[in-house]
Amino acid sequence: MMCKAFASGVLVAAGCTVGAPPGFSAGEQWTFPLVGPLENGLLITPGTVKGHGPYLFAIDPDAHISAIDKQVVDEAGLRTSGGPKIIDETATGQTRLYAELVDLKIASLVVARRGVLLFDVGLYDTEGRHLSGILGRDVIADSLVFGFDRDQGVATLSTTRAFTPPPGAIAIRYEDVSGDSGQVAGKYPEGDIIVRGTPKPPSRGGRPERQDGGSRAPALDPYGDDVPSRINEAERQNYRDNDVLPVPRRLAVARIGTAKLTMHLDLGAAVSQLSEASWRDAHLTPTDAKLRLIDEAASIRTVTRLGVADDVELDGLTAAHVAFAPFVERRFGKAVVDGALGLDFFRAYAVQVNWDKHTFYVKARGDAAATAAARLGRWGAALPACPHPGCATAAIATGNAGLSLDIARDREAAGRGLELLLGVTSSSGKAMAPLVVELPRGVDRVSNPVPPDYAGAAFAVLDVSPFPRPCAGDGGCIVLLDDAPGHRPVR
Repeated sequence: MMCKAFASGVLVAAGCTVGAPPGFSAGEQWTFPLVGPLENGLLITPGTVKGHGPYLFAIDPDAHISAIDKQVVDEAGLRTSGGPKIIDETATGQTRLYAELVDLKIASLVVARRGVLLFDVGLYDTEGRHLSGILGRDVIADSLVFGFDRDQGVATLSTTRAFTPPPGAIAIRYEDVSGDSGQVAGKYPEGDIIVRGTPKPPSRGGRPERQDGGSRAPALDPYGDDVPSRINEAERQNYRDNDVLPVPRRLAVARIGTAKLTMHLDLGAAVSQLSEASWRDAHLTPTDAKLRLIDEAASIRTVTRLGVADDVELDGLTAAHVAFAPFVERRFGKAVVDGALGLDFFRAYAVQVNWDKHTFYVKARGDAAATAAARLGRWGAALPACPHPGCATAAIATGNAGLSLDIARDREAAGRGLELLLGVTSSSGKAMAPLVVELPRGVDRVSNPVPPDYAGAAFAVLDVSPFPRPCAGDGGCIVLLDDAPGHRPVR
């Protein structure tokens, strides 16, 4: 990690923070419950702002600053202002409004104050969930270790001194490339900066050489970790270009098909991306799609085609049938960035990242049924003690219209919203696609017709949360969870 500070108006290297960032509540480690972790989508956690909420926040370590929508601003009475342009993935400066986020609470972590991006209500909604905010690098800070475990249903932050790599984890080293310099911030053993591309050993003068014979001095990001507090013109007057620069990309070489490609490791995106120029070499199979992707600058891109890779490998990690959206990143100059491996690549793994050591620690996930008790218990007092796991029962009923799946909540969970994830096993013992059940507040039962192959099926509650998605109409609903982006009704 390269830490920064200002001295006499000149940017200089500073000592790195080894503890919690300024504004954090006391502690060495914090654990956040995730909403819908077994759906393998975005990492989402609930939080409150000045006691209002709870709101759902997506976690995006690629966002330079956090973001909230106007509903949070209005309900919490937050101050807003103009601020610097933020550079989107097309390298275009976007004018945005900012807000002063006060008293953010995520589980036991309290963040006193941050200057954050302001976005329209509904902009980041995904998979039927309403997202009110994004937790960026000002919370998922470079001085901390970030991790997530979908089997346990949690994400974690810890200080570097409190972190111990998990036994048996695969260590994946990466290199940083900054958006303004096109340089990798990794180091040779001698401590010299490496220039991205095919680097030569450092020259006698101490600067590395590019293949074309040129050299570049390291350029420091003028915002660094202090950008959250720089949201008005008076505070920004000494900043170069008054632009919020992108977070450096974390690069590692992956094999996609038979191609070896330099990929950014992206824990803030559900879908991976690859430059269309590389699709043929990577042996991707094109397929029609309808996706709406939004970058950390709140710029929207519509994707109508995906390329599907049979297999992807990264330093011993493997994933099959990974879908890639076209990669359009233009913020990193001549640096070699072919694409990004998103959360879909990491879906079979628990991940921890020590930003300071430029290392991912990755372990294969276990059996979801075996970890159900720990996962259901992550909500603590947010859900009551009930006689049945997840505070609901599921059973197949036979009527004149055929088979139906009937869900009934326990009385102990009356008056609150519930979302259930049901594992389904057929009468022959074959695993079937999981089902997501939405029981809004005031809805105690839901029934849905199911196909004949559900006869004799067994159901197990694999997950629960107090944050149901809205259904059509005023009742509850049951939808099928599959590997394709989005969910669909059971038919």
